[in-house]
Amino acid sequence: LDIWTKDLGGGPFTRLTHDGRDHLPAWSPDGRLVAFIRDSGTASAVYARPADASGPERLLARLNTVVADVTWSHDGRWLVLGTAAGDIVGVRPGEGRAPIPLVATPAFEEAPALSPDDRWLAYTSDESGGVEVYVRPFPNTGGGRWEVGGWAPVWSRTGRELFYLDVNSRLWAAR
Repeated sequence: LDIWTKDLGGGPFTRLTHDGRDHLPAWSPDGRLVAFIRDSGTASAVYARPADASGPERLLARLNTVVADVTWSHDGRWLVLGTAAGDIVGVRPGEGRAPIPLVATPAFEEAPALSPDDRWLAYTSDESGGVEVYVRPFPNTGGGRWEVGGWAPVWSRTGRELFYLDVNSRLWAAR
């Protein structure tokens, strides 16, 4: 497991990592960095490296659990991580490495998705007894919670719609 980039205009493959434990690459909004997860088996660290491999990797956060999802905020000020423990945490690159709990309940939360304006966090949770998509304000996730339904949330480019799948894998949109 290593991270590679490829110039789609015909350039070569570039190997970004050599550790053999790196996965879940996520492009920064400006395309200059690639964040990725390095697992030790029971814990994860989040690193970033220039996409062209022109500089060293930089540690962004260390977690005492395995990271299962990673996404950048559109303004580049946050990394939002879903953990194998079933919580969603945030990391502020450049402002410390301690993860900030965003959604940490007894339920299992996963698949975080930020709206294009970074005002809303959608995620999947089993708190209702079934799997459902919920939406909360971001980054102040304590400001309310709305059940949408389904699973696997993805925002439209405009942020006016949230797409999700139902139990029969049919695609739905919430406005």
